[in-house]
Amino acid sequence: MKPKLITTFLLVFSLIFNSCGNMPDNESFVRVSEDDPRYFCLSNGETYVPIGCNIAAMSSVELMEHYMEELHRNGGNFARVWLNSDFFEIQKTYGVWDEVSIANIDRLLELADTYGIKVKMCIESFRMIKPGRNKWNVKASYHTSNGGPFEDMQEYISSEKGKEEFLRRLEYLRQRYGNHPSVFGWELWNEMNAVEATGIEEWNVEMLAKVHEMFPENLVMQSLGSLDNVRSFDIYEYINKLPSNDVMQVHRYIDEGAPLEICSAPSDLLCSDAIAHMKEYGHVKPILLAEGGAVKPVHTGPHGIYERDTLGTVLHDFLFAPFFCGSAGSGHLWHWDHYIDKVDVWYQIGRFSEAIKGIDPIKESFETVRNDSGRMRVYTLAGEEHILSWCRDTTSTWKNEWVNEVPAETLVGEVVDFSSLAEGKNVSKVEIYDPWNNVWTEVESSTVVRLPEFKRSVVIKLTL
Repeated sequence: MKPKLITTFLLVFSLIFNSCGNMPDNESFVRVSEDDPRYFCLSNGETYVPIGCNIAAMSSVELMEHYMEELHRNGGNFARVWLNSDFFEIQKTYGVWDEVSIANIDRLLELADTYGIKVKMCIESFRMIKPGRNKWNVKASYHTSNGGPFEDMQEYISSEKGKEEFLRRLEYLRQRYGNHPSVFGWELWNEMNAVEATGIEEWNVEMLAKVHEMFPENLVMQSLGSLDNVRSFDIYEYINKLPSNDVMQVHRYIDEGAPLEICSAPSDLLCSDAIAHMKEYGHVKPILLAEGGAVKPVHTGPHGIYERDTLGTVLHDFLFAPFFCGSAGSGHLWHWDHYIDKVDVWYQIGRFSEAIKGIDPIKESFETVRNDSGRMRVYTLAGEEHILSWCRDTTSTWKNEWVNEVPAETLVGEVVDFSSLAEGKNVSKVEIYDPWNNVWTEVESSTVVRLPEFKRSVVIKLTL
């Protein structure tokens, strides 16, 4: 076959293939599902459950390649990066586009294409504009003393000049990466309620809508600081209710210095409470626990339990609890460097992926239920074809196991009754997944499920 004819054939085949809605995942865009807007789908029609973590900043291409490979190898399909971090900052000097950082973003999206990972692009994270040098929370290059156009953060947020500057940066990203299918979406700011300026409500109303116009194929969203204080409730409700904000996101950490007591609670309760707050707003949107983990009091550094938590129990809970409470994906942990990679607990991401394998939340129309039993908090997703439960031992908490050094006990003879949830339906199969040993076990098909021995947590899957 002649080269020109081969090219024509491949083009026609591609058009036919794509018109059938069967584009490969790495050519498909993430959407909010029209069938069940609590969840995501891809433009090829497949359901998409974002599973992964933050890998916000890094120091080398080799490290980026390592993180992306580990995510892929362990069943991850999602990552979040900060484009304001030094590695990705496209304008280290005001008015000059940085070719090295641009090449780093290019490589990131190449890896995402290769590994089937969707990347949430967080555009800004700085909180101040002042003299000095750029840091994660300071955009010194924007200050007039460094040749920039702004005296302070308030001018940037409030003035038309500041808004134009934000959109100018976005226009560069749009021209280079607009409509890129490996982009999960564009997050305008990391924890924007922490910036040293007023008027962020009005800023978000305007900017979210404008960024939507710039990136019609990608999701657009905003993030706020850890939900650890009652003073955060109003801004959380305001931002997450905005129609132009596609995803309701929440950040929350184990933080014994936080004003809210729930931040010192067992991590499954901490996560479930955060998701419950998002549901209370009454808008049917996907919910994500977009940042979480364990910190020293008042976010003064990573918590010391990470060094002792060699099994990844904190990561495990933050992965599982949000999804089983109705979020659109796993929880996305922070501390990828101090904890996930350093302690090497990437495999926990794979265990979550394995636990929900074959489950389609959109087809299921899941109802979330708490049906606690014995020594377990039981978080259940009751669907059309499956009932899926994550059972968490109430005594093997992060504090008991990694602070008080009380080893997790083996639970014996635990029973969960699903009779009311499965009423009128036949249970054809009951499977138990032990995520700590990566083992599935089939047990007697019944609405009353007797669990084999386990530690910490177990997943029950009823096929109806």
